[in-house]
Amino acid sequence: MEHHPSGSTRRRGPVFNRDLLILLGLMGLVLAAVIWAVTLRDDRDRADDRIAALEQEIAAFRERSNATGYQLTPTADAPANAGGTAFFALDGSGVISVTNLPAAPEGRSYQVWYYPTAEAEPLPGATFTIDENGTGFMLIPADVGVFTTISVTLEPEAGTTTPSGPVFLEGTTGGARG
Repeated sequence: MEHHPSGSTRRRGPVFNRDLLILLGLMGLVLAAVIWAVTLRDDRDRADDRIAALEQEIAAFRERSNATGYQLTPTADAPANAGGTAFFALDGSGVISVTNLPAAPEGRSYQVWYYPTAEAEPLPGATFTIDENGTGFMLIPADVGVFTTISVTLEPEAGTTTPSGPVFLEGTTGGARG
């Protein structure tokens, strides 16, 4: 030990530079962030692979089944929890099932529309009502023809030949036929 004039003794040992410690800490954080990012990317890649596999499985299932279902999603005019499904049998007949639609005002009902192509004018389908829970269904005749999109609007009770009300549900059908 070394004696200082003030009478105190000072111990000598390793001296750590505070800036060096901060730099090492930051390097550790950067390394941890890089490892975390690589792990997230791997998780995303595995999820993408799983989604692709499920999509192939669904496509194969549709090919083997005697009926196909297509999801109808709500538009901005519909409640967020509204939805529907269009089911088609191999013979072309089908049914549309809807849920969580708002009650139609007096003198109005829901109407289905079939779009032969994305650019084509829609073909009118039948009108239908819903129950107090917002649930309803409608049969789709086999003679509707081939269509790529289907939608549900709120129209006058007797229906119209051209959509005039808000679109509540829509979905693609990939060339289904009614």
